[in-house]
This record gives sequence, C-alpha cells and structure tokens, in this order.
Amino acid sequence: MKFSPKKILVPVDFSAFSKEALEAAAGIAEVRGAEITVLHVMVEPQASVPYEVYIDWQKVKGEIRADAEKLMEKMVAPGGPAAKAKTMLEWGEPAAAIARVAKEGSFDLVVMATHGRTGLTRLFLGSVAEQVIRHAPCPVLSFRPKQ
Repeated sequence: MKFSPKKILVPVDFSAFSKEALEAAAGIAEVRGAEITVLHVMVEPQASVPYEVYIDWQKVKGEIRADAEKLMEKMVAPGGPAAKAKTMLEWGEPAAAIARVAKEGSFDLVVMATHGRTGLTRLFLGSVAEQVIRHAPCPVLSFRPKQ
C-alpha cells in the first residue's frame, strides 16, 4: 500500500527553517490532496524574579498569544504555500504537545524543521524533532537547515 497522508501537522516556531518545512508540507498536500494544520506551541512564561514581585501572568500570556497569532497569520498568508491551512495555538512543552495534537487529531504525517543542534547544546536542550519522532503516533518528516 502506498503511503498517502490526508492530514498533515506542521509544527512551527516561526523560524525560516519552519517556513521551509511548511512549504515542503504544502507540496506534499498538493500532490496527495491532504489538508494541513499549522501548529505553534507556546511555552508558559517562567518566573525568574522573587515571588514578592507581582507579575500579571494572564497579561503576559495574553501578549505571548497575541504575538503568536500575528506571526501565524504571516505563516498562512493568502497567496502563500499554506494559504488554506488550518491553524492551532497550544500551550505546553513543545515535543509533548506536538505528539499529543498529532494523536488527538488523528494526523497521518508530521512535517517539521530541526535546528540540527549538536554537542553540548543538544545534550542539554535535546531535540524537539527527536522527541516528536520518538513519541508521535505517525511518521515524522524532519528537515535539517541547509548548511
């Protein structure tokens, strides 16, 4: 049986690399007649100040979401490769959220960029793409930036 995805999830971090992955997903979707959902996972703000300092976290989260919505509009702009894509914004740890959304949405394929970290950076940060490959319920196509 030939692999023919009908639902493609494209996690983006709004980098040029994720835009390349989105363009690749759009090409696959066009050939296969698939639908694309573009996902951005927003990370909860971390307190780096003493607890006595009052911060309106709801306001901070609202600003993060508003920024993400604006950037998402640019990713799926009319006339662009993913103009017909659905969009999703989720809060959480990126790799876990991507795998969860892929499972809950019954996606057939995840297409995402990897930043290609190596050495100590990779050891400490890990790779979101690597974690998604391990935990996603479907195939994951990852793109490494052009060197």
